[in-house]
Amino acid sequence: MVVLVDLWIVRGNTGELVGCHVTAAKIGMSEVTLWADGHSLLRHNRRNKNDARDTGTWSRNAGILNSPSVCKCRSKLHAAQMKCRFESFFTVLSFARSSINKPEDPVSGGSRLTGENRYWNARRKISGTVISLDSVGQKLISMGGKANRGKSNPNKVSAASTANRTNKQYYVLRKDTDKSSLDDLSYNPGSKKGGRQSKWQKEEKLKTVVSIPVDNEWSPSPYSAFKLILSARFAAALWTSISDCDETYNYWEPTHYLLFGKGFQTWEYSPVYALRSYTYILIHAVPAKLYETLLKPNPLLVFFFLRCFLAFISAFTEVFLYKAIRNTFGGNVSRIALISSLFSAGMYISSSAYLPSAFSAYMTSLAIGAWLSNLDELAIFSVALSALLSWPFAALTGVFLALDIVFIRRQFLLFLQWSVISFLVILVPIVVIDSSYYGKMMIAPWNIVMYNIFSSKGPDLYGTEPWTYYFINGILNFNVMFIATLMAPVAVLFSLYANQNLKQKIVIISTVYLWLTVFILQPHKEERFLFPIYPLIPVCGAIAIDCSQKILDIVCSKIFLHVIRSMKKISASSIWDYRRLVSRVGLAAILISSLMGCSRILALHYGFRAPFDLYFHLHREASSGESPFLNVEKNLTICYGKEWHRFPASFLVPSLNWNVRFIQSEFRGQLPSLYPAFDPEGTKRIPQYMNDNNLEEKSRYISPEECDFMVDLIDLDRVTSREPNYSAQTDVWKVVSEHPFLNSAKSHPFFRAFYIPWISAEYTTYDRYVFLRNEKKMLQTNKPAPTKRNRQAGKEFLSDDLL
Repeated sequence: MVVLVDLWIVRGNTGELVGCHVTAAKIGMSEVTLWADGHSLLRHNRRNKNDARDTGTWSRNAGILNSPSVCKCRSKLHAAQMKCRFESFFTVLSFARSSINKPEDPVSGGSRLTGENRYWNARRKISGTVISLDSVGQKLISMGGKANRGKSNPNKVSAASTANRTNKQYYVLRKDTDKSSLDDLSYNPGSKKGGRQSKWQKEEKLKTVVSIPVDNEWSPSPYSAFKLILSARFAAALWTSISDCDETYNYWEPTHYLLFGKGFQTWEYSPVYALRSYTYILIHAVPAKLYETLLKPNPLLVFFFLRCFLAFISAFTEVFLYKAIRNTFGGNVSRIALISSLFSAGMYISSSAYLPSAFSAYMTSLAIGAWLSNLDELAIFSVALSALLSWPFAALTGVFLALDIVFIRRQFLLFLQWSVISFLVILVPIVVIDSSYYGKMMIAPWNIVMYNIFSSKGPDLYGTEPWTYYFINGILNFNVMFIATLMAPVAVLFSLYANQNLKQKIVIISTVYLWLTVFILQPHKEERFLFPIYPLIPVCGAIAIDCSQKILDIVCSKIFLHVIRSMKKISASSIWDYRRLVSRVGLAAILISSLMGCSRILALHYGFRAPFDLYFHLHREASSGESPFLNVEKNLTICYGKEWHRFPASFLVPSLNWNVRFIQSEFRGQLPSLYPAFDPEGTKRIPQYMNDNNLEEKSRYISPEECDFMVDLIDLDRVTSREPNYSAQTDVWKVVSEHPFLNSAKSHPFFRAFYIPWISAEYTTYDRYVFLRNEKKMLQTNKPAPTKRNRQAGKEFLSDDLL
C-alpha cells in the first residue's frame, strides 16, 4: 500500500510559497519505506512479518533527511523520528519534528527534544488514498520560534495566528485549505546564494510535484452509515413485493408450515429428493416463533417481522463491508459505494428477500469485509457458511480470497485449519437437523450439487435465457454502477501510476467477473442467481470511478504544470479549478446512479404491487367484519389459475381457516402440493404425485365451482379455454376489489423499467388485478368452522415441532 502525503509549505508572515513536496509512505507486509521527492527517507524492517503487532526497527538516512530535496528549506525541516504500529484496521503514523534552534540532530544521535514541543502527531487511517495531516495546520512547523500549543482551525492561517511569529516561521497548508489563505501566494523562481533559505527553482522543483486527486477523507462514520442503510433496508422490507415464486413456495411456505401447520410443499422438499435444507428454514422460523410466542400477532405481522429481521442482517453485513472499504480505499470510494448501494434497485430487491442467494449476499459482504480487515478466519468461516447453509455455488465468492490467503499471504495452515473447523461446525448440525426432518440420513447441500451438475435433468427444465440476460438485469438494477463495474479492470489498469491497494481491488473485481462468467454460461438464468455479488457491484463501480478520477487528474495536472511554469503569481483558482472538475466526476456518477435507482424502485412499486395490495385490502375488509362473505371463522377457498406464480405467501391470507388451491391454466408444469395439515411428522412423509421432471400433475387442481374466491389478472389478449375472463361471467363471479398491474408487453420498454412522474403514465398500460367472489356458492350454506380441537392441534404442532 502506498500513501501519498502532499504538503504545501508557506512562510507564515508573508504567505510566500517556498516549497511544495510530495512524500510517499509505502506500507508493506515486512517493511515500511518513507520517500520524499523520490528519495528513500526511512526504512522500517519488521522482525516477524506474521506478527501484526511487531513494530520492528528503523534504519534512517540522515543525509537524505537533511537534503534540500526533502524540505526545500535547506535542513530547516526535519523528520526526526517515525514510528509505525500495525493494527487490523488502521496504521498510525507518528512524526517528530525538530527546531533549528537545537544544534543537535536527533537523527544522527543528538539530544532528544522534550515536552509538547517535541512531537506533532498525525493519526490517520491509512486507506491507500491521498491523506493530509490534520495537525499540520495546528502550528505544525515552527522555524526559529516555539510551537504554539493552542488549538486552531487547521484549514486557515489567519493574521492573528501569525502576528507573534518571526519571519522564519512556516506553515504547511492542507490541500483542502480555504481558498482565501492562498490568494496572495507568490512564486519567485530566483534563489538567494549563501542564505539559509532556498526557494523553488523554476524547472527543477516543479518537476517533482506529483498531482493526485484530492480526497478529503470524509465519509459517514460506520454508525451513521448503519442508520442510513438500515432505514433503506427497512423500507424495502415493508414496501417491496415478492418477485420470485421460488421465494414463496420454497421458503415462505415451509416456514408457514413449521409455524402454523399449513403450507405448500414443492418436490424439492420431498424425502425422495431432499434438495432443500430445513436448517436454513429453522434459522428464520425460530426468531419468528419467539416473536409469535411473545406478542401473539397474526401471520401477516410475522411475515413483516421476518422481513425486517432479514433487513437488519443485511444492514449489519453491509456496514461491516463499508467500514472495511472505508479503511482500505478511503473516503472517495466508500462514499460512492455507500450512496449507490442505498439507492440501488438491486439491493432494494435482494436485501430482504427470503432466499439462499440473498443470504449468500450477506455472507459475501461479511467475507470481503473480513478479508480486507485481515480477519482471515472470519472470511473463511463466512464463505463456508454461505456455501454449506444457503447455496453451495456461493463458494465461488471465496475463490480469490483463498488464493490470496494460501499463495500470497502463505497462510496455508490457517486456511486448512479454519476450513476444517468451518466444515465441522456448520455441516454436522445441518446433517443432523435435516436428517431428523426428512426421517433418514440426508446431506441437502450435496443433493443440490448432484442434481444441478451431475444429473441429466438439471435446472434447464425451468426455462433458459440468452447470454445478455444478466447484462440487462445489471443495468436495470445498478445502471451506471454496473457499467462502471464492467469497466473497472480497464480503469484500474490505466491508473496504475497513482493506484494503491491494487491487490485488494483486483480480488474484488475478479470475484465479480468470475461469478458473471460462470452464470452467463449457464442456460438457466434467474435474477436471484446474481444476488451473492450484488454488494460488490457498488464497490467495483466506486473503484472504477475513483480510478477514472485519478486518470483525469493526472491528465489535468500535466496541463496545470505547463500553465504555472510561466506564471509569476499563483492564484487559488489556478490550483483548484481542475480539482473541482475531477471531484465532480464522482458527484455526477452518484447523482445519476441515485436518480435512476429511485426511478427503478418506483417503477417496480407502482407496476407490480397489486398482489400485495389485494391482500392488504382483503385484511381490512375481513377484520372490519362489515362483509358477511369474508368470515374468518369459516372454511373458505381462494383459487389461483394463471396467477399462481404471484401468490405472495400463506402468511398474507387473513385466516388459517382459509385455504389456497389451484385451478387449471395454460401452465403445464408441476405445481406445489400441500403438506399434511397439522401433522408433526408431515415433513417425513413422502407425498404422492411428485416428480423431478417438471411434469404437470392434475391432482393439484380443483374445479372453479369449488372456489369461494378467485385471484385473476384481466388481460383480454390472453383469453383461452383454460384461462377465460372470469370477471365477464357476471352471473357467477363478482369483482370484490381490483388493483392496477403493469402490462409489460403493451408498455414502452424504458418507461416500464423506469418511473418518471407525469410522463410514464402516457407510455405505460395497466391491466386489472382482481379479487372475485363466487356468487352462486356464497348463496349456499357455508362450511362450518373447524372445531376448537383442530385449531388447538395446529398450536400443539408448532410447539412440539420447534421446541
